[in-house]
Formats: sequence, C-alpha cells, structure tokens
Amino acid sequence: MSTPRGRLIIAMCAVVIVVLSVEATVVAATGGSKLLMIVPIALFAGLGLALLGVVNFEGFVYATIVVRASMDIVKTSPASSGTAGVNTAAASGLDPAGGLAVIFILMAFFWYLTRKREGRVAPRASIHRICLILFAGAGYLSIIDSASVSISLLEAIRVTAVVVMLAVLEVLLVDRESIKRLVTAIYVSAVVPVGLTMFNVVFHHTQFTSGGFDRYQGTFSQPNPFAIYLTMLIVMGAALFPHLTIRKRALMGLLLIGCVISLYFTYTRSAWIAAVIGLFAVAYFGRRRLMLGIMLGSMLLALVAVPTIAARFADLGQATNASGTASNSLTWRFNYWGEVLPLANKDPITGIGLKMSSFETSQQKEPHNDFLRAYVETGVVGTVAYFLLLFSMGAVARQSLRFTKKRHGSYEHSIAVGFAGCVIAFVLISLVSNVISEVIVLWYYVAFAAAAYAVTQYRENAILRGLPPPPDDGEVPVLARLSA
Repeated sequence: MSTPRGRLIIAMCAVVIVVLSVEATVVAATGGSKLLMIVPIALFAGLGLALLGVVNFEGFVYATIVVRASMDIVKTSPASSGTAGVNTAAASGLDPAGGLAVIFILMAFFWYLTRKREGRVAPRASIHRICLILFAGAGYLSIIDSASVSISLLEAIRVTAVVVMLAVLEVLLVDRESIKRLVTAIYVSAVVPVGLTMFNVVFHHTQFTSGGFDRYQGTFSQPNPFAIYLTMLIVMGAALFPHLTIRKRALMGLLLIGCVISLYFTYTRSAWIAAVIGLFAVAYFGRRRLMLGIMLGSMLLALVAVPTIAARFADLGQATNASGTASNSLTWRFNYWGEVLPLANKDPITGIGLKMSSFETSQQKEPHNDFLRAYVETGVVGTVAYFLLLFSMGAVARQSLRFTKKRHGSYEHSIAVGFAGCVIAFVLISLVSNVISEVIVLWYYVAFAAAAYAVTQYRENAILRGLPPPPDDGEVPVLARLSA
C-alpha cells in the first residue's frame, strides 16, 4: 500500500471510519434508533469483507469465522426473555449476521466458479456434507406449508450458509498448516465474547436473569447458544493443548480458563454436563490418565467450593410452584413439548416450516429439543434427514479416530479426539436445547467437523495438488512432526 493508489484507499477508509464513528456516537448519545447506528457500519464492514474475499478468499473465510461469534450483539431485534431462560419469538429480519451469511454464500459461489474455470478439481465431499445438504433441502421443503414464507426462507438460507462453510473448508483444509490456521481463527473468535463476559462479571453488568440466577451471554443473543459454543471450544481446546508451544499454551490456557468461567456464568446446566462428558471423552479416546484425574479432582472441588453449582441443580426436584406453573426449566420443557408436538399434525410430511414452532404456540418459544423440532418444523422428511445428519457426525468422528490410530499422540489424532468429544456434547445438548436452530453454533461445529475430515484426506489432497503423497502407513512425515 505504498503506492499513491494504496495511500488513497487507506485515506478513504480512514475518512469513512471517522464518519461512521461520529454517526454512531451521535446516535448513541441522543438515544436514536439502533438501526441507524448499525446499518452504515454493517454496510462498510460487509463491503470490506467482500473485497477481502475477492483478493484473498481463504483470508475472507477465516475473517468470517473470527467475526461471526461477535455479530449477534448488534442484532436489531428486541432482547428476549422468558420462562426458563428461552427466547420469545422475535421477528426475523436480515440483521448483520444474516447479511454475512448471504455475502458468504455469494463469495463462495464466485470462488467455486473461478476454481471451475481454472480446471481445479475439488476433493470428494464427506458423508457429513451430503447429509447436511439433505437436511438443508428438507428445510426448503418445509416452506411449502409455512405460515411465514419469508421467515422460514431466511432460516433456510442461514442453514445453507453453514452447508457452504463446510463445503468450502473441506476444500481449503488440505494439510496440517491449513488446519492450524482454521483452529487459530476459531479461538481468536472467542476473545471478544469471553472478554466481554469477564468485564460484565467483574463490574456486575447482568445480561440475563432466569430462575433467580444472573446469567451472562457474551456477544451472543442469549446464554444457551453461548454455552454451547464455549463447550465445543473447551473440549477441542483440551484435546489440542499438549501440541502447542510454551507461548501458545500460555495464551490458550488463559483463553480456556476464560471459557470455563464464562460457561459457569451462563448457568446452562445441559452445557455444563455436556462439557464434562465431552472432556471425559477426550481423556478416554486420547488415553490421558492425568487429565482424567485432574477432571475428577476439579469436579469434587467445584461442588464443594462453588455452592451455586449444586443450587442450580437443586430446583430440578420441584415440579411446580404454588401458582401451578413450572418451577424449573426441565419441568417447563416437558410441559411445552406436549404443546409443540400436535403442531406437526398440520403437515406431518414436510412440517410447518423452519422457525415456525416459535410462532405457532401460545408461549411463542422454541421447542428446546432438536429431535422434536426436526419433526414439527420439517416433518418426516426432515426427521429422516436429521437422523442421517447425526449418523454422519458419528461416522466422521469414527473415521478420523480410526485413521489416526497409528498416529496416537499426533496433532491429527488430537483433532479426531476433540471432534469426537464435540459430537458427544452436541448430541447431548440437542436433547434439551435448540442446537440446530442456533446457526452461529453450527458455523463453529462444522469448522471442527471439516478439520476432523481433513486429517483423513492428506493423501487425496496431495495427489489433487500434484504433490508426493504421504506414506501409506499413516505416519506423519518428519517435517510435519517438527512443525507441530
């Protein structure tokens, strides 16, 4: 950027940033519409990302992963509250996160056309990608009987962005170094939401109150998706920690501690349980006895030293309060599932439409059970696709574990171990939460899924790139081991 044109571009960008900053300050100071503050900034940021995508598509992908975790804080829809800490139905508009999904799909499409024109061959799709495409297709079919085509269509587009992310990453992740760049981007994405949570906890800026507990949600729309996101980062982080350099271990250690503290302050019981079981899976598959011992000791210490953990589970023994309403979120879920299930009678084949279960009930809340949601919103077609999706998750985890078995203790094996733990956590949380509707969570889940699939494709990717394939015995070449 030392050329006159480069200096002019930098100057223009600086002027735009100053103007947007002044505009945002004036809007905030005068109590103006949040939309007036967000839209100009979102347009400028979207233009910048689009330009980055044209110049460096891989950098665009990683930049998207970094910023996505912080974008829900600028949603223009009203904040939600409700029983058991769940969202009330809010109008789904094309907020900045939705705009990012559209930009990502378009940039990926043009990137694919460019590769096609250059005659570059893409690696084969994983079974996970195929099943995710089927599930997205079921989402589009559900629009047929949706009470609000625009809302269901927008949700289907967001799921499509997740499919595109998985497809793009399966092409980009060709070796260990590309996987490391992806993992770095994922953990950098946690700096802002975790940092904001730490700030709010220290200064007692409560973001959400439910069941008598002050809960925190970082930059996310509510505590539950934030907790799911943190769970996956903690599980995979524990798997990869031994492979980091001393400096990176210090940074990762601080970030993981922040993630654990943030997870605690979400007060999301299902995520607490899933994180613990996911970590036990990492210790088991990774054969880490020391980690297992540390976990057991930490759990016992936490139960004694942090009484709010026991208090958070204590109300599960109470079904109703004096007024007859549910006294805890688990009881509320059981009651609400009985209200949601009959909605499927409207169209049991293709469902009532994505996101419509939040609008078709008197309480206007999501089902908090992905299996039920898949059946009600996408019908039998979507339910079959959803079970195939779950099967494909396990298939990729099993394949990566078996493929890296001879490289026990390698970076690749730890990726496989971490992903296996994430899959277990994902399924457990899906029983009592809305994971498949939290597109922000799915972006990071499919990123880990693509990494797990990539470790099984080194040989195929090398052949496609015209490079010498790695040894057939599954051993990592010396240079690769030294770069770990």
